Parts: sequence; structure tokens; C-alpha cells
Amino acid sequence: MAEQGQPANYPLRQQSAEGQFSVRGLPPRVHLDRVYMNGLHTLLPFWITNDTAHELVVELETTGALKVQEQNANWSAVGAAQREAYVDVAPAVADGEVTMACSATIQREYSEVFNQLGGIASVKLAAHETAELVLLFVVDAADADGGDGQRYEYETFRGHVQVRAGADTYVVTLRASACRTVLEMDPPTSRIYVDDCVTGRTYERVLRVRNASAIGLDWTMTVVETTDSASLSSLQLLDSDMQPLSGGHLGARSDTQVLVRYTAQAAGEFLCRFLVENSNDPANARYWVFRARASQRQKPRRVELLSDADISFGDCTSGVWYSRDIRFKNVSDTAVVMRFRVEGNTAGLTMKSAVRADGTDPGASDVPALAEALTPRRASLADDGGSEGLAATDDIASEGGSAELSSRATAADDGAAGGSGAGGEAGRRLAARGRAVHGHKAALFDELLIKAGAVRTMTLALMGNPISGASVSAGQFARQSFTLFCEASTATGAQPTPTPTPPGMAAERSAERLSVPCTANMCTPFVRVTPALLEFGSVDVGTLKSLWLRVENLAQVEATVQCKLDSKVITCTRVPITIAPLQSASVRVDIYPRRINARYRKQIIVRNMHNRHNDNVVEVRSIHVDRRRVAYHNLFYHTLVPNNEQNFVDFGAVPLNTRSLRRVNLHNVCRCPLSIEVAADAADAGAFAAYVRVRLRDSAGRLTDAARHVARRLPLLERQAAMHSNIERFKERTAGEAEARPPGSPSPPRRARAALALASDDDRLALPPDMFIDKSIERGHVCLSPFVRTRHKSTLPPSLAYLDVAPAASNAAGSTSDYKHVVRIREHRDADSHPAGALLLTLPRAEAGATPDTGGDDEAVAGVIGRAEQILDEIIDRLDMVPQTLFASPEAEDAYVRRQVDLHKYIDLLEESGYLRPARRVRLAALGTEPIIVMLRPAGAADRAGQRFDGNLYFRLVDRPGDLATYADKAHGTAFGSTDQLPVRRFLVQASLLHSELEIGQKSINVGNMQVDEPSHKYLVVQNRSETPLMYAIRKTGSIASGDIRFADNRYGVVRGFDSRKVGFVFTPSLNGVYNEQISIANVLNAHGSKRAALKAVVRRPTKFYIQSLHLDFGEVEAGRRPSGDAQVLAIKNMTAKARRLVVRPQAAGGGDAGATLEARFPADVAAQAARLVDRETEEKIEALEQKLKIAVRKNRAEKVDKYRAKLGKLRSGGEQAAAQAAQAQVRRLADDRQLEVELAAGGEASIAVVVEASAGGRSGSALRGALVVHEAKDTDNVKVVELTARLKGQERSSRQTGS
Repeated sequence: MAEQGQPANYPLRQQSAEGQFSVRGLPPRVHLDRVYMNGLHTLLPFWITNDTAHELVVELETTGALKVQEQNANWSAVGAAQREAYVDVAPAVADGEVTMACSATIQREYSEVFNQLGGIASVKLAAHETAELVLLFVVDAADADGGDGQRYEYETFRGHVQVRAGADTYVVTLRASACRTVLEMDPPTSRIYVDDCVTGRTYERVLRVRNASAIGLDWTMTVVETTDSASLSSLQLLDSDMQPLSGGHLGARSDTQVLVRYTAQAAGEFLCRFLVENSNDPANARYWVFRARASQRQKPRRVELLSDADISFGDCTSGVWYSRDIRFKNVSDTAVVMRFRVEGNTAGLTMKSAVRADGTDPGASDVPALAEALTPRRASLADDGGSEGLAATDDIASEGGSAELSSRATAADDGAAGGSGAGGEAGRRLAARGRAVHGHKAALFDELLIKAGAVRTMTLALMGNPISGASVSAGQFARQSFTLFCEASTATGAQPTPTPTPPGMAAERSAERLSVPCTANMCTPFVRVTPALLEFGSVDVGTLKSLWLRVENLAQVEATVQCKLDSKVITCTRVPITIAPLQSASVRVDIYPRRINARYRKQIIVRNMHNRHNDNVVEVRSIHVDRRRVAYHNLFYHTLVPNNEQNFVDFGAVPLNTRSLRRVNLHNVCRCPLSIEVAADAADAGAFAAYVRVRLRDSAGRLTDAARHVARRLPLLERQAAMHSNIERFKERTAGEAEARPPGSPSPPRRARAALALASDDDRLALPPDMFIDKSIERGHVCLSPFVRTRHKSTLPPSLAYLDVAPAASNAAGSTSDYKHVVRIREHRDADSHPAGALLLTLPRAEAGATPDTGGDDEAVAGVIGRAEQILDEIIDRLDMVPQTLFASPEAEDAYVRRQVDLHKYIDLLEESGYLRPARRVRLAALGTEPIIVMLRPAGAADRAGQRFDGNLYFRLVDRPGDLATYADKAHGTAFGSTDQLPVRRFLVQASLLHSELEIGQKSINVGNMQVDEPSHKYLVVQNRSETPLMYAIRKTGSIASGDIRFADNRYGVVRGFDSRKVGFVFTPSLNGVYNEQISIANVLNAHGSKRAALKAVVRRPTKFYIQSLHLDFGEVEAGRRPSGDAQVLAIKNMTAKARRLVVRPQAAGGGDAGATLEARFPADVAAQAARLVDRETEEKIEALEQKLKIAVRKNRAEKVDKYRAKLGKLRSGGEQAAAQAAQAQVRRLADDRQLEVELAAGGEASIAVVVEASAGGRSGSALRGALVVHEAKDTDNVKVVELTARLKGQERSSRQTGS
């Protein structure tokens, strides 16, 4: 029996440790299940009984979100019947934990005001008295992570309740499983529009209400606003059973369908607004709108919406552009003018539109135009919203509005209709108009002409404006819904459309309306940087000290930050950093003082790239001292990068396994020479090194031997390097010209082809004009052998006269045997005239013991060294570690990548030729400057990506000028003694490491069986598996087989981060056999990441003649030596473009059953009889088709009628053509009368009648086999065998037939 006022459904009574009191309704281990995370309290009643004969004071202690009340008005108001069903108790599990769940329906009746009252700490109980208490537990939704698009799961919260009476205690451990309920609508726009409906008709739409959480919820739907209360009865909300629906219960992760049925009663516009509320969480409510526009009569629809009826931009970040495509089709027979306006919550949104013809192929030049039109930083597009090829848009200023709309409508369209006429003229006269959107008001912002049958695409782009950090929704997602209204009207004549209807006025009656609901979840990223002050304290000159900044992302979207500072002493990463939602990142700040400064102050600006109002400023303070006299280095020389004095060089982003160059200038500030030793040090051995250029002249003004060696070595290395892959491009170009040449036309002479190739390359390649070897000579493939040695320049074609290829200069005896190579060094490239500044370099032959006369080579050697210096400048200025991704055309992209490939090759050439030499000791002339080239090549695996590279260059002053002692005494009060040694100076080298990874989609491309000269179109898939843009170069082996592989374009290109590209090629084999050709796909920025693809094929010789059927069945034949059975037709066709002479002869077969054989014979009138057989078969087919045609005509099957008529026409024309070709074929019998000789014209056909003879001795019904052999008269290797089969007729049956 339950005690009075206590529910009987859970007799859970436990005594304390010493038995002074007992607790009912609250076991020691409680699992409180199905708690709603809505900020409301959950009430759990329990009772404490004094089991002693004296008065007892019980103390209560709680932890966590728990408290105890002695009197709670909400629980007191619950009736007895409701109390019995309030708590649902499950049996205890193995560990003794009891699961309890409180009724959510009863708790919704509670007033939260009474639950907010304070709790008690103790209760006084008389002897054997029982007190009723209430345990309250609350969890707010803000305590848990959540956001749109997340999965809302159960979260666990723990607490303890301790009941103590003196030394007697009772402890309760409580575990609560709470979940936040989320009610969602589908479509997410929560809008249903019924446009252009007719009175008296019924329209239905489907709306879905979904529970996105792991706990069930109750929901209700009520009308909050309507334009016509009397017409509210025309709108019905029905469930799946067609019963009225106003709410219900949704289980975990479930949804329900709401059928919206509307019957238009009167003409005009009807608007109704509903509130869908989550009964378990009042803060979770959604509004949805029903809107209908009815008329008295049905109007023919002019425009159809081909894209989605509802547009969702998804989760958006403020400051980033997002776009969606909207496609319209004009289904009427006249041109249509469309006008657009926006209604809804557009506060804080900037919108733009761009109109383009659907089906067009946007060029690469349109992409940067769109990016520039949308945002000065970048155009970040959504996953499925197309935006390539859009026209740039114009801004229209907003006069106090919170959102701007602008557009540019083009007059072109892609329909089947022509581009002329009144509609086209009207379209050319249309002008884009714009209005500002103020809050929830509407504005007309665009006009668009669509010709009859045409399809047009309008792209709607929006960007959220960053909100203030003081806003309540700062860093949180905010849903914004609006509607794009599209009004279509007929374009009349060539007159421009009327002035757009102002917002708020009724549209013209003839206009047809389409409504496109739109929604976006907008969030503004906010970051916090700590600490705001970086105090480095005292830092010694030449000493590196580091501190860290912590950048926290406080928003529910990822944030991108970038550090900005201008300092020669402080360094930190300048690369944009992406921080995940509600996460943080650390930024290292390094300081490396150059000179003494007692009060150094600097600022670092941490920019929020998508919310510039949230930029953070960090102040840097330090005191620079010089305890080790490192600053004395500045008295002798300065380090300039490139012209600014600083103590570090930052390479920026450098991919792993690639080389990058930087120039550090050492400037001597003294009036006497200096000698400085240079040493490189890094954590990775060989990761970077320092180089110096070769000296052209020594102190006496004479050419150095090293310069002569470079001048001799460098041109030879470049000729062997095959720059720009010109050999392969030459082969592909000549192959393409051969295909484009008409058949039968003679090919141009070899020299003419070379001249044509040179002229075309000079125009196609955008190569740097300052390379030191004449590129025209290299493109003419003179680089494959020693340079042209000829005394007569007249042997070259006139178009090659400007190439400046000269014979070797004769020596005194008139011989050129002492010289091997002649190279022209050009100052300017000019295809029409001889270069005025050309220099002639005669390279002596490298022979042992030979000392050529080089007295006249000073100018030539100086020219080569000067060109090498230009190449070095080109490498430092133009070599990109992060490739660009926007190009004006595919040709520009190809030229860019080829240029980058060449620059990487030239680094090897400069180092291998000796122009760049390791820097060990640098000699500085008085007041002179000497550059040091720092080459960085970080090695390592992909896990090093994202790390920083730190290295050091050490400078030690070897020869210190003695005349600076007096200056040093005056400047610093310290004299240099002869034994004083200056410390080593450290120069920092820093870089951010990236990773470039290339993959291919298919490593083996198997074409299969094919014939010679048969083209096969295939493609390679180049995949970029890294965030860094990838530069790739596709190369072939250079073998004869590789010349059959031809790439149309994209052999050299750039693939964006985590993207892929298909590169098509054509394989046309020129020889038969088995092909297994390798194609190399090189990663320009990571030589170790190159891949290979194998192209496999089996190429067969092309067939010269074709036999229609290689099996002839003669049915039943009689035994004997005379022909029997039905005659069969052997059809042969010439597959070549010239006449062929074939031989047809029988071949003795292995026989059949019981030794019977079958031998072929040819009738006397072999050709005529074959023609009759062919005509008979054709007539039978024609008769069958004519019967089918009559049936189709009778049943009125238009499609079958057309098909049968086409087949009949083909059979009749084919029979006539076959008869004409058969008449041209000549069939002759050879001497033995058992063989035929058939002469076929080019593409000709011949039909031959064949009969068979069966030998005696076989059993009745036995199978007989024979064969015919067909081959060319002069080629017995290419043989085709025609199988002959028959069955032997029985003897008795044959006799009866003869007797009768």
C-alpha cells in the first residue's frame, strides 16, 4: 500500500546507513531519462520519513544543476490521477541503476516562476513524520553545442544529492540524459506559393514537418495572420489519412506529411501565415506562409521554371559570395519579357544578378570577370550553384537600404528562334533597372527578354554583410527567408517594355507570376586574439626570441585570419589561416633585433578576412640590447633583402621537394675591400644552401677562367635540355598538319616544313625574349645535332634568313677544324630583320692539351654571362611556388606552365654550368655590393606540410679594415684591438612548407583491339590531392610509338586544390603489333610525385576484303557426284580504295560422320544465279515489310509507319546499288574449273553462287562439312575460310521420291 499522497507506481524505498530515516522515490543510483534541454526545470518528487521516536533534522546538499524545494506550487497542483502516471520507472539494471522518466505533457503545464524559487538546505521531521520534497533539475540549450544542420543527440549530465542526519548519510548519484529538440520544415524556405490559379479549382501542395533530434517532440500549427478570414475555410491541412491536422507527436528522427489543399473561391490574392511550434521548446518555432493568386479564367502558361522551385543557399559566411542558378524556358510562341522583384527578410544582404544564355560554354576569361564583379578578394561559390561564365555586374547604390541589388541583362539567348525580329529588337532596347531593398519591402531590379522556345539562366548571388560584435546573434546562425517574384508578360513589337511597376502597386493583369522562395543561414565570423600585448622584454641583438598568439574562432562557421605587419625585426606567418568553428590556432611571432633600441614598439594586425570590423591589433614591446657586440657588423656591411636592410629572408610558401631562390645583397659601407665567410645551417642537411655568381673579370680586368668555362658550358647544356618540349610539340603539329592536308596532295619539302614550324612557334609560344640562346634555332631542331656549319647562308629558305645561323670563323689557314660549335647570342628577336645586337660566340673544341686562341672572345663571354644574369633575375622574379589559377585562355595557361618548367630547368643549368657556385668566402669591393643566392629545397613527406622551416646563414668577417678603429672609438667608445674578434652574425631563413600531391585516375589505359590508322579517343584524369594548386606536365617517351599519341590541349596546365581535370588525347597507331607505351605525368612542383600511365593496345593489319557470312548451311543433300541441295550466296566486298583480285577455291575438309565429305562447286552461270538468289531474298523481305506497313497504317501508328517506310526505301535502293556493283565485278574460272578469280573495283562487291556435292557412303542424317578459301591472288597469307555444312539425305527416301 502506498502512503497517502505518494504515487503507487514506484515503491522505491531505501533506508539510510544507520537506519534513522528512509527515502522513497529516490534510489541511490538514478538515471533520469528523456530530459528536454529547453531551459525548463524537470521535477522529481521524493519523500523522507523519520524512522526514530524523536525529532530529526535532515540536511540536504546538492551538486550540479540540482536543487531541492519543500513546497512547489506546480507539483501541488497535480491531481492524484496524474501523479500516478507522472513517473515512469524501469526495472533496475545489473549495477542497481534505476531509470526514471517524467511526463513531458504534465510538465508543460508548469509555471516556471515557481520553479525559479530557491531551494532548502535542511528539513525538520517529528517522530515518524514523512515530508514531501521535490528535486529540480534544469539544463539550458546554451550549455550544449548545436547549430543548423547538426545531429542533435543525447548528452549526459551528472549530479549528487546527499541526505545527512548527524553521522547517518544517504547519497544519491544522478545521471541525466538530456537532448535538445529541433523542429524543421521541408522545404526549408517554409513557403508555398500557388501562382496563377483559377477560381473553383483545387490545388495541392506537400509540406513536411521533421524532428531532427534523438528525442520525440510534440508540435502544433496555428494561424497567426491572414488577409481574408472568410476564405480561410478554402485552405485545408490534411494528414496522410486525409484527416484535418493541427499538430501531433513526432518520434526521434521522424517526420510527417502535411497535405495543403486549396480551393480558390474568389479572384485576387490570398495570404495566410502559420506558426509551427515545438511544444517541448517554446524557443523552437517556425513560420510558414501560404500565398495564392487566383483569376476567373485559365491563362496559357508562358514561362516554365526548369530549376528547383525552392532555393536554399545553405549555411553561409558573411563577406563571401554565394550563388544559385535559376533557369527559365519560354513555352509560348512569342517573346516574353520577365521582371523580377524580391520580398522578405533581406536585411543585411547584398544581392547581385547576372544573366547568360543557357548552354553556352563559358570561357576562362569570364571567371576572373565574375570574381572581380562579386568581390575584390574571391568569389566563394556554393557546391551546386553554377557561376562560371556570368557577365560582370554593376553596383547600384542603396539609399539607406540594408541590401543592394544590381544586375546586367544580356540580349543574347540560346533558343532555337532566330536572333532577328521584333522580339530581338525589343530585347536590345531593354535596360537593367534597380532599386534598393529596405528591410522587408520589395524592389524590382531586373528585366529579361526570352525569345520563343529559348532557355535563359539567371544567377542570383548574395553576400551577408558582417554584423556588429555587440549583436545578440553575433557568431550564431540566423535564418533569413525571402522570395524572388518573377513576372512574365508578352513583348509587344519593337517598343521597349513599360516602366516597371513600383513596389506595392498591383501588377498588370496580363502578367504571369512565378514565385521562387529562397532561404539562407547567415553567420558572421568573430575571432579573439590573446594576448593583446606581447612583451618580449630585453632581447639581445642577433638573438632570436619567440612568443605565441592564440586566435580563437568564436563563431559557428570557419574563420580565415591573416597577420599584417611592417617590420624588419618581427616576423610571423603571412599565409591566411583557416580556423574551424569554435576552435583556435596558434601563431608564432619571432623577433630578431638588428641594432640597439631602448624602446621598440610595433603593431601586428590580425585581420578577419570575412569581417573586417573584427580586426584585432596586438602591440609588441621590447628592449634591444647588444651584450655580444653583434651590432658592430653594421659598421662594415649591410644585408639587403632585396633593397631593404633586414636580418632575415622569408621565402613564403614553398612546396616540399622543390627549389626556390632568393637574393640577399651584401653591401660594403667601407672604402676598402672586405672578406666575409658564409656558412649555412639548418635542421635538415642539404635543405638550403648559399651560392654566389661567377666573376666575369678579376681584379686586373681580365676574363676569369671560370667565366670562360661557363660561356662554353652553358649553351651546350641548354641545347641538350630540350626546353619547352619543342620536339614533341613539333611532332604533334606536323602530324596535325598531315591530317588536315587533303588526300592525294603532296607533302611540303622538309625545309619548308621546318620553316613553317619555326614561323608558327614564334607566334604561338609566349616565351621570355631574354633567354640567351636563339630559340628559333632550337625550335628548328638544330639542337639535335651540332649547330649548323655551313658557309652558304643562301641554302636556308628565305623565311629562315633571320635566324642568324653563321659558319665558324676561319683561322689564319682558312680552316675551321679548331672550332666545333657556333652560337649566335641575340639581344632582340625580330622575325623580319637581322638582329642588330647579335653577338657571335665561337666555342673552341674541348681537346686535351689544346689551348685555343680566345683573345677575341671577351665580348662573347661577357654576353653569355650577361644573359645568365638575366635568367637568374627571371627565376627570382617569375618562379611561382603557388601557381596562379586564373588565365585568359587555355593557350595562356599552357604558356605559363611551360615557362615555369623552363625556369626550374634553368636552375639546374646555372648550377651545373658553374655560374652558381657554393658561397664560402665572399669578397666585397670598396662600397660595392655582392649578391648571395639562397636556394631552399625542403625535403620530406606529406606530414611536414603546414610546418615552418627555420634555417640560419652565418656571416663571419675575416679581413677587418684597420682604418675603422678611429670611427669605432668615436661611435661606440670602444676601440678594436688586434686580438678582438667580432661574433658570428646570424641571418634567419624562414618558409612555410606546403605539399603538392598528384594522382591519376587510371594507371593503365587498355584500348583493346584496333586497326592501323584507326583513331581512338581517350583521356587522362589528373587529380590534385592537396590544397595547393597543382602544375602538371604530360610528357611522352619520344619513341616512334609515342608519335601516335596526340594531345589536343591541356598537356601543361594547373589544377585547383582538391580538384581534377580530364586531359583528352587521340591514339592513332601507324604500325601493327602490341603497344605498351608509357605516358609520364610530372608534378612540376614535386619531382618525386610524378606518375606514369601505360597505354596498351593490340593493333592489327586492316582487312582488305570482307565476307558477309563465314558459314553457309545447305540443309539436306543427296549422296553422289552431282550438285544437290539449294544454292547459297557468297558475298565479298572490297574494303580498300583500289582494285583487288581475289581467288575463291574449295578446300578439302576433314569430312563428317562415317567418312562422308562435302565439296563446293560453282555453277556455270555463277554470277547470274547469285543475282537471282539475292533478288529473291530481297523480295521476300520487302513483302514482309509491306504487310507490316499495312498493319501499322490501319492502327494509326505513325512512328512504325515512318520506320517501315525507311526500311523499304533502304532495301529497294540497296538492291539496285548491289546489282550495279555486282555488274562491275568480273568473275572468271581458272584452268581447273574448280577455282574462281574475282576482280573487284575500289569498294566493289561481288555475289557468287555456291553448290555442294556429297560423297557416297554416309549414313542417313549424318553431318557433312566442307570449306571455301578466299585470298588475294598474290597474298596467300591473309586467308579467310568459309565453313560449309549440310546433312545427308536418306537413301530410301531418295528412291521413293525418284520412283514417284
